[in-house]
Amino acid sequence: MHRRFYPHLIIMLTFLFLTGINTSAQSPRKIIREANQLIEAGLYEDAIEILHPLAQAEHPEALLLTGFSCMADEDKFPRAVEILEKTVKLYPLKKNNSNETLEAHFYLGQAYRLNGDAEKACEKFNQVKAHTNDSDFITTINQEVKYCENFLKLKANPVERKVEHLGNIINSKYNDHSPIVLYDESTIYFTSTRPVDTLNVNGPFFENIFVSHWRNNQWTAPKILEIPGYNGANRATVSLTPDGQGLLFFENYGYEGALYITHKTFDGWSEPEMLPAPINSGFNETHASLTPDGNTIFFSSERPEGTGGKDIYYSNKLPDGTWGKPVNLGDNINTVLDEEGPYIHPDGKTLFFSSSGHNSMGGYDIFKSTRNGNDKWSVPVNIGYPINTPTDDLFYMPTPSGQRVYYASQQDEGMGQSDLYVLQFPANDERAMAVVSSHIFNSDNQPAENAVIYVKNLSTNQTEGTYRTNALTGKFIAIVPTAQEYQLIIESEGHERYSRTFNIDAKDDYKSRNRAIYLPAITLKKTSAEE
Repeated sequence: MHRRFYPHLIIMLTFLFLTGINTSAQSPRKIIREANQLIEAGLYEDAIEILHPLAQAEHPEALLLTGFSCMADEDKFPRAVEILEKTVKLYPLKKNNSNETLEAHFYLGQAYRLNGDAEKACEKFNQVKAHTNDSDFITTINQEVKYCENFLKLKANPVERKVEHLGNIINSKYNDHSPIVLYDESTIYFTSTRPVDTLNVNGPFFENIFVSHWRNNQWTAPKILEIPGYNGANRATVSLTPDGQGLLFFENYGYEGALYITHKTFDGWSEPEMLPAPINSGFNETHASLTPDGNTIFFSSERPEGTGGKDIYYSNKLPDGTWGKPVNLGDNINTVLDEEGPYIHPDGKTLFFSSSGHNSMGGYDIFKSTRNGNDKWSVPVNIGYPINTPTDDLFYMPTPSGQRVYYASQQDEGMGQSDLYVLQFPANDERAMAVVSSHIFNSDNQPAENAVIYVKNLSTNQTEGTYRTNALTGKFIAIVPTAQEYQLIIESEGHERYSRTFNIDAKDDYKSRNRAIYLPAITLKKTSAEE
């Protein structure tokens, strides 16, 4: 879905056979050469189009390239199988096989896997493996077989869940993906390739960031997020700062990109700033997530000192406000393949991420790991089928309760390409955390922008967190464990200290939308010295 992410396929082979095409057939050779250039540039649809006349005539190379290109688009997976099944008949396996013969059968195996037919895929991969001595190729085949075996195991024990399409107000016929929401789910930011104006409606379009708000029990029509400094690059949502006032996003102009941050101000969004070194390194940093206190950042990077491919790192904020040396999360999290999309849960100890290693069922799967008291990460657990699929599954953002998850998927009932969905687990799942929110105003009924909010757990006598209000609205959001009694303390210069208790389970005391617990709005009183 993202330009910053790897495609569905693990492509270890090159189209070596192109150099062996009959030079006497000038026109087909030129078409094949142009198609290969388009494929290398990622323009698969254009390659399919120029190959169409040759593929119709069952030109072997044209069929192979067309079938391969179809695997870049989930809508064309069935067509990829159909074309590659026709292709392998023109390239039968024998004792001495050409590169194109091995490629044709290998890609057919991938097409079977992407279509969810793991048994056929395994059979085809094992056939190819028996006809090659290339050690690198055999390693790639073995990985594909593992994907198929993992898929069959996970499919046998599906995860119970309910999926809700976010509707045609949010979704479009274009690619909509990478949703991020405020903790109370009142605002959603996402990435889309839809047009940003009416001047050019034919596309293709760059990725841009859009925003929608929850109003009157529905989402408002999305609008492009007006971040200064836009000059035609791809921009994609990454994550929010814990207070919801800062947006991290990815921007690239080609194959490499970097992470940026912009902040909400009275006048809109601030001029974006590139996250400083050592977070950005020039080696394609693609995703990041901050802990609730904002003092640790988890991010994915292609820097060369990693375990292999993309790895996940973390960095701690130093007393002077700079970021410390990044630390690789180690072999428990990172593999020789790629890890991507880290998301640290508001509980501060649960990490969700995508990986094409571990026991993935194909390409990227979403995994979960928990940090224990010794600062060690547990063995990652695949979150299961059908949340994970044989295609790439990326960008998993659960709400603090863990019961609802915003994600993107390409499904038959969608509106065209990738759409936005909410995944909801059964009501009897344990709710570990809850979102508490309110609005705080000063004595002039203006947002109390200087207020400091403390939430104290009365059972443990510990302060769960210290919070600030949104300077524009007076709103604050806190993340706390459920089934506890709390004391809310508010201090603001020139105003009396405010205190009240609340119980997460006492739902008669507040209004809940099943998204957040809303305490009544609070208006602070002036101190007597100010009156």
